[in-house]
Amino acid sequence: MSKKKTGVKERKKSKKKGNKKGIENTDAWNSADWDYSQMIATDMMPLLSAPLVGQERIDYLSDILEGCPEYYPALIELGYRYMQEGKDKDGKASIDKGLQSVNTHFSKENLIETYYEICEFFEKHFRFEVAIEYYNQLMEIESDKAKVYDYISYCYYYPGNIKKAFETQQKALELNDSNAKFYCNMGWIEMVRGNLDTAKTMLDKSLELDPEDEVTVNNYKALKLMLKNKLKNWEEYLLRETDYDYLEKLQDEDDFGKNSLQIQIYNRDKIEAFKYDLTRNSKYTHAEKYDILFSLNYILDLIWESYESDYFHYDDISTVEVYFEPIIHKFILKTKDIDDEIFNDVYTAILEFYKYLEKRKVVSGYRSLKKEMLKLKPELMEKMLRYNEIRHNNEYSEEEKDEIREELFDGDAFLPIF
Repeated sequence: MSKKKTGVKERKKSKKKGNKKGIENTDAWNSADWDYSQMIATDMMPLLSAPLVGQERIDYLSDILEGCPEYYPALIELGYRYMQEGKDKDGKASIDKGLQSVNTHFSKENLIETYYEICEFFEKHFRFEVAIEYYNQLMEIESDKAKVYDYISYCYYYPGNIKKAFETQQKALELNDSNAKFYCNMGWIEMVRGNLDTAKTMLDKSLELDPEDEVTVNNYKALKLMLKNKLKNWEEYLLRETDYDYLEKLQDEDDFGKNSLQIQIYNRDKIEAFKYDLTRNSKYTHAEKYDILFSLNYILDLIWESYESDYFHYDDISTVEVYFEPIIHKFILKTKDIDDEIFNDVYTAILEFYKYLEKRKVVSGYRSLKKEMLKLKPELMEKMLRYNEIRHNNEYSEEEKDEIREELFDGDAFLPIF
């Protein structure tokens, strides 16, 4: 989450320092660096070939390491890939070798930065317990231990261990009681716990230390709204009812930019509430949770971009149901190298999101949406497979491809959804 949004913790990375023993000047390192850079370039701009995934990526990284066993970017990424495949032991061993290489050949500052990057990766991929493990290792070398405790407390939040989140944030404040962000984050944790009076005390202290801190200001606004509407905890705040009277007032004042921004905030908060629930859902693996959240953001962003007036509310389940076919048409057309797995991930993400919102009584109509989606699925998958056949086939002219697109998608390739 962006550090500028409500309920988040700010991070600041250090600048990389030079190496200690000159391994970067060896032929083996330079060759490995070239090969790794080529792989990353393909990830960002897959012009001539598709990005490497799965076992192919693991094999490529392993080949790099055969030429330079201490090339730490490949060691650490190989560890990530192993762990995404469920091979935690092999993954941690590779990451630890990477950290040892950084420790041997580079500065302490570089090692600290690498630890933060590793922890950030595992947070993003729902491996909060692994992030905590590496944060604890970082604690041995990081002079600013309060900052590490601050980060660890956030990792306890998502799995639902609010008690540990609170206790760890307390340690950060004990070590540094003049840091505005630590008070801000403690205030946020108290909002999560439903202790709103204590939250106010913490946020007041944060603003006293730094009156212009954007995160604290946003959290304070959230707290005032919670008190006004008698919301019991953070999840209730994230799932709060939309203030349509206020949005209508903004429209009457022709403040369409602010109106659109407010809708985006409501949408973001519902995604955040869903992420919190998804983290604790034992039905899915860590990798599946990451795919679900990624797919959900992808498809909802696509709907938002296709909505001419930028006013799509994510809890508008009826719109998703009514326009589901053109939505998926757009999804198929926009998504390169789409396959059954990607297609099914989007289906799972949409259904899990709206099932969660109905469970929390934010929406109704989940069963109707699911019925419509399942009814359309065979036909939509057939269209996906047919379009895949011609998408990158140079035997078809652009005019022929246009004709097939129109035949398959009924003009949705050329018009907005709504």
